[in-house]
Amino acid sequence: MSFYYHKRITIVPKLVHLNVSNRGWSVTFGSRRAHVTRDSHGHRSASVRLPGGFSWRHRSRRQ
Repeated sequence: MSFYYHKRITIVPKLVHLNVSNRGWSVTFGSRRAHVTRDSHGHRSASVRLPGGFSWRHRSRRQ
């Protein structure tokens, strides 16, 4: 049996969030429709939700 921990801390309402879990931390800038995330492992991701159920996501690693 494994345990998982996740906590989302709002820094600026609806704009900046700090996410803490047992794997590390990440900072998210933006809203639910469009946001950019940077994590403690050097990954960056961007996501945009479009009308009609479509979405776009891009993930990259810092070099």
